[in-house]
Amino acid sequence: TELKDAGRSGTLRQSACGLLRPREVARMAARPDEQLRPTRNDSNDLSICDWRGGGLRVQLVIDAAPSAQLRFYNQLAEQLQFHNPDPEYRPRQIRGVGDDGTYGGAGAWWTRATKQLVAYKNKRILKIRVVDENLGDRARRRTAVRVGRASFARLSAPASSGAPRSR
Repeated sequence: TELKDAGRSGTLRQSACGLLRPREVARMAARPDEQLRPTRNDSNDLSICDWRGGGLRVQLVIDAAPSAQLRFYNQLAEQLQFHNPDPEYRPRQIRGVGDDGTYGGAGAWWTRATKQLVAYKNKRILKIRVVDENLGDRARRRTAVRVGRASFARLSAPASSGAPRSR
């Protein structure tokens, strides 16, 4: 099974900052006039983009290290084990973002206290944080879901799809 097949390291070809333009991220956060500045940090199996501007921060982490599905499931299990009684830290499963057929019941989960969505699909884990004190939990979660769906779509799109350049 995929869980037993660790996979290979060094398969990440896309950069998180190359998947979405700052203007797209601002629109997804319902702040279309906000000027966001991206900062990138890329390595062998990890790419991070941190868009900031006007009090809004959206961070996208693409994790392509081996055994992603198993690590996704383990992260969810640990979150449930240690934080299930606390509604702020309890993971809330979200369907329609990642691979909902993966172990754990859904392909994504949201944690209110950390303002973070964790999603799995196609041997990739995405972690999306949305920080803006002017947004409530629902708006932050909605923004993270939009960023996650768009990022997975771009990660699986053919190179000539017209999406922003990766690297």
